[in-house]
Amino acid sequence: YVTTGYQLVELDARTGSLIPTFGKAGVLDLKVGVVKGVNQQIDLETGEIGIHSTPTIVGDIVIIGSSFREGATVSTHNNTKGLVRAFDVRTGKQLWRFNTIPPPGDFGHETWENDSWAINGNVGVWTQISVDEELGLVYLPVETPTSDHYGGHRPGNNLFAESLVCVDLKTGKRKWHFQLVHHPLWNLDISSTPLLADINVGGRAIKAVAVPSKQNYLYVFDRVTGEPVWPIEERP
Repeated sequence: YVTTGYQLVELDARTGSLIPTFGKAGVLDLKVGVVKGVNQQIDLETGEIGIHSTPTIVGDIVIIGSSFREGATVSTHNNTKGLVRAFDVRTGKQLWRFNTIPPPGDFGHETWENDSWAINGNVGVWTQISVDEELGLVYLPVETPTSDHYGGHRPGNNLFAESLVCVDLKTGKRKWHFQLVHHPLWNLDISSTPLLADINVGGRAIKAVAVPSKQNYLYVFDRVTGEPVWPIEERP
């Protein structure tokens, strides 16, 4: 489980005692490696980050997202940056990391125009993460950037905010994504768990992933390719 101080604790299910070989005597400080600005480590006591969904456990991997103060307008747009990480359940060793605000060199970096990736934060994954273990795919439902009601300090589409992102279970590498709202405003982030369902459309079997949204739409995709099952019309 993850504490309110953003520490991952591993217990023996039978006795409740800490597992000494995991992290540091059974505890992994998840604030270590979390940044704001340009790779600036947040303060390990006062740095703002947490999570209120449960860790996603798949075999020997535990996957954990991130959440932040949101609501109307936070005190600064240079807030802690969102991320999703996978750890080995036995040792606590980090296996991969997915940065929801792409740094230079990563796919989507150019969607933060005027180098605005450096001075913005949030874009966490605070709701439940879904996994198709058979396909080896993880589905990340991503939230809004800082802040909900003003985006003048972040021109561009701002990937991967308000996107469903599919990554590889073993490596965390992006397989596909779909952004529900470009240059997100008004807190239309994804608040629901991606739903995995095997459906039949016109006689064709489809392994689907469906995302309920705050717009009262259900976005449905082929969970392997990311192709929409039904047309999704772009509207200004």
